[in-house]
Amino acid sequence: MALVASGARSSVAFATEIQPSDLDALGAIRDTWHRDGLDTPLVLTPHEFDRSLDAFPLEYQAIVDQHVVVAGRAPFDHVSVDPQHLRHACEVQAKSHLIHLRQGWIEASGHDADLGAVVARSAAPLRALLSNVARLGGVPASDGDLAVAGARLAGLDEILVRDVLAAEGSPELARRAHGRMPDYIAAAERLWAFVDAWTA
Repeated sequence: MALVASGARSSVAFATEIQPSDLDALGAIRDTWHRDGLDTPLVLTPHEFDRSLDAFPLEYQAIVDQHVVVAGRAPFDHVSVDPQHLRHACEVQAKSHLIHLRQGWIEASGHDADLGAVVARSAAPLRALLSNVARLGGVPASDGDLAVAGARLAGLDEILVRDVLAAEGSPELARRAHGRMPDYIAAAERLWAFVDAWTA
């Protein structure tokens, strides 16, 4: 029925119904996708997508925002994610991020290299969280770096956020931010409080 790219490596295949034979047929071309650096696609019916918007608001909003139609017609032109479902999912994500940062700080026991590793591991989740906060605030996906927009929206220290995000692709850059762990923890607390208090 439709195939949409939902990211650089990811896609969603929509079908009116999904039979075991369909999954077997797709499984036969799995190696081709992996050889081309692509993830195995998600396979959904439009009904499943609609009925689970409340369960996966962040993931589905990202698909809606970032999709490119490869074949067919995307079945979610009419879809809108409830802002309260989005807020709740962001709150869960923000609280989880804060808890994992605190746990990482304890585990690092003041060792600089270990603190740097905590920062590096946290970069991708922080980028995802801040991008979702930007979506929550209505920032269009076309507005450049959504993570930085989310940080601005929440009133976070932009230099600190950029330093943490830089460690995503270059873990050696984590040393810029590991010395600011108290500030990073405070920013994560502020981010959670911002999402917790957010109203449309």
